[in-house]
Amino acid sequence: MLFSIVVPVYNVEKYLEECLNSIIKQILQISESCEIILVNDGSTDSSGEICNRYNAMYPNIVKVFHNSNHGLLMTRRFGYKKAKGEYIVNCDSDDVLESDFFKSLVETIKEYSRPDMIIFNQYLYDGQDKKVAFDNILSKKNVSVVSKEDVLRQFLMGNSLVSICGAVYKRTCIDIDKNYLMYAHVSNGEDSLQKIELFDYAETFVYLNKALYNYRMGSGMTTKFDANYYGSFKVVFKEIIKRKEKWNLPDFEYLLSIKVLSTVGRAITQTRLKRWKNYNDHKKYLQKIRRDDILNEYIVNVNVIKKQIQKSHFVFLILLEKHLYCIIIVLLNLKNLSEKIGMGK
Repeated sequence: MLFSIVVPVYNVEKYLEECLNSIIKQILQISESCEIILVNDGSTDSSGEICNRYNAMYPNIVKVFHNSNHGLLMTRRFGYKKAKGEYIVNCDSDDVLESDFFKSLVETIKEYSRPDMIIFNQYLYDGQDKKVAFDNILSKKNVSVVSKEDVLRQFLMGNSLVSICGAVYKRTCIDIDKNYLMYAHVSNGEDSLQKIELFDYAETFVYLNKALYNYRMGSGMTTKFDANYYGSFKVVFKEIIKRKEKWNLPDFEYLLSIKVLSTVGRAITQTRLKRWKNYNDHKKYLQKIRRDDILNEYIVNVNVIKKQIQKSHFVFLILLEKHLYCIIIVLLNLKNLSEKIGMGK
């Protein structure tokens, strides 16, 4: 069996059929054998019923597991343990695969001697229109073999390689017995955690400079505040730090500074999405981040990595370094006000 498509399912009755149809239509057309593993994570809507219906229609392809709610990370890990395919495909249950997803991957696998990981581009999708999120990530060529060092560097420097759905990889790259219970509380950064594991085992990489996956917008940190956002990513930072010698990147500290400080910049920006009770509550949250040990180690490099992060993040980091919380909060409030005025036009 070539592909195991792992689909975590939780309260997505509105989108699940579109997702499954985008997968099934294709795998019925290719000669390679595939399986779809649907893991219902305690859905309270009709998602579980939809899973059962597709299992009844395609019993040789669709496998369904109904669990109590464990969260996205543990649900994916459960799916991996049930997988039998040579390659793992991750698809979120509200997202959609491009119509040539499997055809493109099969061709790449055969042409490039079954690489450990194939990385591809993604679209941002709103249900109708879509735009490329990233392209030319690792090369400007249509398809190319890329080095592990280049992949690791890009992973640390930006967000283009973070998504677990933006690559397929051999099942042998997964430490299937690794206990992720200690990370069950992580509300952000679960993709990064699993990518770190994959990079531990994958050695051969191919980059397909083509958008094959549609990521549905309208959820995540762009629309809501998560008080544990930075704390979740701190778990990721600690795991990366453990790999310093193993990854053996000559400018590891510089690259990790980019990763840490860009994340802090996003954490600060995200606070504007919360309706704070008062100024002091907002300030206390920012102070908590400022006191963090990992931030304090890397914020000294903020001017060194200035060109590698967003300008607004750089400004907020400078203000945070100097404990100028009032100015940060004023700027965030002004941003909210300008958006409200713009929407009112």
